[in-house]
Amino acid sequence: MEYDAFISYNREADRFTAPLLQRLIRRVGKSWRTPSSLRIFRDTTNLRLSPSLEHALIEALKKCDSFILMASPQAAVSPWVRFEVDWWRNNRSQDKFFIVHSGGRILWNKALNDFDSNTDALPEEVRGWYSSEPIWASIAGDGKVRRPKLRDAALTIAAHLYGMEKDQLRDEDRLALRKTRRNWGIAGSLLVIAVAGAVFAGTLAVESRVEAGTQQQIGLSRKLAGASESQLATNLDVANLLAAKAFRTDPNPQTRAALFRAVSASGNMTRYLPFDADVSKLAASADGSAVVAGLKDGRVMRWRLTDRTPEQVLDLDTEIVSVAISGNGDVVAAADKSSARVARKGREPESVTAVRDAEFRAVAVSESGRTAVVTSDKNGAVAAVLTDGASQVDHRLDRTIGYDHVVTSDDEVLFFDSGYGQWARVRVSDWRAVLGADTGFGTANYGQAVSADGRAFSYTNGGDTIWVWQTDRDTSVAEPHLNARAPIAKPGAMALSADASHLAIAEDGAIYVSQVLAPGSTFAEPVKLNGTGRVTYGGLVFLGKDDRKLASASGNRVTLWDLDQVDRIGRSFPIELSPGCNACGPPDVALSHDGAQMMAFDGSGWAGVIGPVARPGEIRQLADLNLDALYGPALWRGSEAVVVVQPQVGGSRVKVPAGFPSQVRAVAAGQRNGEVIAAAMGSERLVVVQSDGGFDLVDVASGDTRTVVPDPSAPVAPKAPDVSAAAASSSLVAVADKASVVVRDASTGAEVGRLAQAGVRYLAFVGDRLLVQLESGELEVWDDRLTGRRNTIAGDAGLFWPPSSNGVLVARARGDNSVTVADLESGSVVLTVPGDPESRVGIGFSGDGKWMLTVAESRDSGPATAVVRDISDENLVRTACTTAGRDLTADEWRALVDASAPDDLRCR
Repeated sequence: MEYDAFISYNREADRFTAPLLQRLIRRVGKSWRTPSSLRIFRDTTNLRLSPSLEHALIEALKKCDSFILMASPQAAVSPWVRFEVDWWRNNRSQDKFFIVHSGGRILWNKALNDFDSNTDALPEEVRGWYSSEPIWASIAGDGKVRRPKLRDAALTIAAHLYGMEKDQLRDEDRLALRKTRRNWGIAGSLLVIAVAGAVFAGTLAVESRVEAGTQQQIGLSRKLAGASESQLATNLDVANLLAAKAFRTDPNPQTRAALFRAVSASGNMTRYLPFDADVSKLAASADGSAVVAGLKDGRVMRWRLTDRTPEQVLDLDTEIVSVAISGNGDVVAAADKSSARVARKGREPESVTAVRDAEFRAVAVSESGRTAVVTSDKNGAVAAVLTDGASQVDHRLDRTIGYDHVVTSDDEVLFFDSGYGQWARVRVSDWRAVLGADTGFGTANYGQAVSADGRAFSYTNGGDTIWVWQTDRDTSVAEPHLNARAPIAKPGAMALSADASHLAIAEDGAIYVSQVLAPGSTFAEPVKLNGTGRVTYGGLVFLGKDDRKLASASGNRVTLWDLDQVDRIGRSFPIELSPGCNACGPPDVALSHDGAQMMAFDGSGWAGVIGPVARPGEIRQLADLNLDALYGPALWRGSEAVVVVQPQVGGSRVKVPAGFPSQVRAVAAGQRNGEVIAAAMGSERLVVVQSDGGFDLVDVASGDTRTVVPDPSAPVAPKAPDVSAAAASSSLVAVADKASVVVRDASTGAEVGRLAQAGVRYLAFVGDRLLVQLESGELEVWDDRLTGRRNTIAGDAGLFWPPSSNGVLVARARGDNSVTVADLESGSVVLTVPGDPESRVGIGFSGDGKWMLTVAESRDSGPATAVVRDISDENLVRTACTTAGRDLTADEWRALVDASAPDDLRCR
C-alpha cells in the first residue's frame, strides 16, 4: 500500500489536532535524525487537485492500509466523513479501523451490543458494525489532559502500523533517545538538547495552537449563544440564526440550551418570510396558501407558502398603500397613491385609469378573482370596477372623501371609512345601495379592521375593550353589537378573522388574539404573540378563512403564526386515554427506540393505548383489564412493546388477557402481594422491582420468573412502607428507604453500592448514571454504582413527578404539570413547557434519544393530549434555519457579535 493509514476528520472540530496526530504517529519511536517509514494520508497534505472530490477520496482510500477516524459531533454529521467511513466499511476490514475520540460522547450499550443511542461522536455508518465493544483511544479534554492522551493514541496506532507491541515501541523510543545522548557526548548532547528543545517547543507551540483554537471556538460559541438570548423577545429570526451558528461552532450545553430556547420561544410562531425591502401593506388568500406584500419601494411580492422564495407580480412607482389577493392567490391588485394595477395569471398587468390627479386609497379582489375594485378620491370619491373580460367601469360615490377600506365579492362591495365610521354595501350589478350607516367614530382613531366577508368591522381609540359592529343592520358608536378584549392602550395594526369570530390587535411588538363575543360575555384570556418586533400598520391579517392562523409584517419580514401549534419542534394530537383516579399519579409513557410508536397507561393503570405517533388515528386502546389487574410500567424491546400486567394491590396472581395487538408482548409480573414500582427491559429478560424492595427476573419468551431478592443468602431488602423509591436497569436495581439508597446486581442480588441519603422521592437509571430526585426538588446525578456524584441539578418542592431522561436531557413535571427540561451535564434549563393544572402529565424519551413525548391526562373527562417533539440536534438546527428563512448578514454579525464576520454565514 502507498499509505499506511488514512485520517478522516472534520476540519471545524480538529483542524489543529489532526496534523499533530499525523506527525506524532510518524515520529514516535524514532530519533530526531531517523526518517519515519510510515506514510499517513491527510486531505490537506496529500489530496491532489481533481474535478471530482468523491473520486479523489476513493482513489486515496484504495491506497491506504488502515483507517483512523477522529470522532466528534461535527465529524458524526459531516457528509465527507460519513462517505469515507461508509466506503471503508463496505470495502475494507474492521480490524484496521481505529477510532480516536476527539470530542462529544461515545457510549457502548451492553444490552443492545452496539453503540448507545446517546453517542453523538460517531457517524451512523459505524452503528451495527461491531459484534462486541471495540477499544478506542480518547484524546478528549483540555490542553493539560489532551497532550499526553494524544501522544498515547499516536503510540497505540503506530505500534499497530509497525506490527509490534505498544510497550516495545515505547521502549524503543526511550532507547533511541539514550543512544543519541551517548553518541553525541557533551557537545552533541547540548546540540541534541537544543534541537530537542526546539522540537519540543515546536510541539508545544502546535499543541498550544490546538488549545487556543479550541478555546477560541468555545468562547465564540458562548458569545453567539448570549447574543441569541438577547434577541429572543424582538428579533426571533436573528435569535434562531445565532443559536444555530453557536451550536455548529461548538455543541456544548450552553449552545444547546440557546438553540432549544430559540426554536421553542414564541411557540405559536411558525416561520419568517424575509423580503429585501420593508413591507408597507399585507394581504392573504382565502385558502391560506399565499400572502401578498406591498413594499415601500413600490414592488408587490406574492409568496406561496409552499415555495422557498417570493415572486414579484407588480412594480409600482412609490410605497404601496393597499394590496389585495384572490381566494387561490392567482389574482393580485395593488395601489400606490398615483397608480393602481391588477395582475392576473398568464396576462400582462392591467392598469387602472383614474380621474386626473386622483389619489388611490384602497383595492379589493373577490374570492373568485373575477372582480377587482379600486377606490380613489379627487373632488369626490370614485370606485373603479374591473371585471375579468370586461372594460373598467367607474362609479362616483356619494362622498367627498374616498373610502380607505373596501371588500368585494362578485355580487356586492362593502366600502368603509375608518376615520368616521361611514360604510355602505353596494350591489355590483346595478350599483344600488343595499345598506349603510354613519357609525360616528371619534377623531382619536388608533386602529380599525374589516372582516374578509364584509359582514363586520371594528375600530378602537384605546382601551382593553375593542368594539365590533355588524353590517347587516344599522350601526352606532354608542351601541356596538360585539366586542373583543385585549390589554392595550394605543394599538396599531388590527385584523378581524373572515367570520369575525376572532380579532387580532398589535401594540408595542406584541399581538393579542381575542374571541369576539356579545357584550357581557365571559372571555378567555387572549393569546399573546411576540418575538417579531413592532407590527406595521396595515400589516396584520388572518390567513384565509382560518381563525387560528395569522400573518404579520414587521420591517422587511412577514411572520406566520399558528394558534394551534405547541411549538416549532412539537406536534400535538388527542388520544383516547381515560382519566385515572384523583389520587393517582401521571400517565406512564414510553416511546419505541426510534420514536415511531408510543404506548401510554393512565395514572391508575386501568387503561392504555398503543400506536404510531405519525398516524394518531391508528392509535388503539389496549385490552380492558376489568379491575382484575393493573398495567405496569410501559416498556419497549426494539419495535416490540412489553406490557407488564400485575395484580391489583393485595393480589397474588394475575392472568394475562387476550386481544393485545401483534406488536405487544404481555408479561405477568408482581405476584408477591406487592405493586410493581419499577421495571427495565434487557435483551431477553425483564427486571421487575416490587413495593417491598424485592425484585424478580422474568423471562420474556417463557414467562418464567426467578426471585432474586429476598433470598436467604442476600441482605434483606427494605420492607414496605419503608421503600420510598426504586429503579431498574437491565443489570442493576436501586431501592431507597427512609435513610439510604442501595444498588444491587440484578442477577445475584449482591450489593454493589450504597448511599446514605434521606428524603429520596424518585430514582431512575439512565445509561451509566443513577438519578436521585430528592423531596426538596434537587436532582443528584450519580454513577450507577454510587461511587461518585457527577452533578446536582437545582430544583424546588414543586418538581413533584418522576424524572425522565435520554442521557443528555432530563425532563421533570411540576405540580402544576408544566414540564422543565434541563441539560443533564450542566443543569441549564433548555425548555419549559406550560402545563394545565387540571391535568396530569407523563413524559418519555425514545431509545435513540431523538424524540420526547408528553401525555397530559385530563382529571375529569375527555381525551388526553399527546405532544411528540423531535429534539435531535439535526432537527433543532434545521428548525432554527427554517424559522428564520434566511442567513445572517455581515452587518448583523458585526453588530451583535462585535467581531469581523466569517466568510460563511449560511445557516445549515
